[in-house]
Amino acid sequence: MGPNSLSSSQARERLAPVTARAVDTVTDLMKTAGPGRHLITTAVHPRNSEPVVAYAWFDVVGEGTDALWSGVYADAAAVTEVVALAFIIAKGSVVLGTTSPTGEETVRGWVVDGHALRPLTADQVRHAFQESPGPASDAVTYRTAFPVPASAPA
Repeated sequence: MGPNSLSSSQARERLAPVTARAVDTVTDLMKTAGPGRHLITTAVHPRNSEPVVAYAWFDVVGEGTDALWSGVYADAAAVTEVVALAFIIAKGSVVLGTTSPTGEETVRGWVVDGHALRPLTADQVRHAFQESPGPASDAVTYRTAFPVPASAPA
């Protein structure tokens, strides 16, 4: 090991706060998503590397403190890992697609800004989706994203 190398315990110590904030951020986002079927997609585009993307489906029944939510733990963990990476390199995005119990489809988005999630407006999300390849859908409503308090820097 070189003079600037970290031991594995030192690396874990440095990563622990970022990982904890990423877990809290994803948990807050999922709890605040509201009733329906949701798809959370996270992406990071490191320089000189392939993009890192993860997604997780989850369902929410009810609202507020009475809400019940379920999903695949491994998928949520992968989303959390990508959010942690985004916080570390201060670059990335989170998209939340929702199908409400009434069938309405909505999309919200956030970007990593200063090591935290910054909510995008409905117009910013619409513009981002119109710029990306793939079919556009008139059935989707773009919504302004809500703040995710746990993502704020400590």
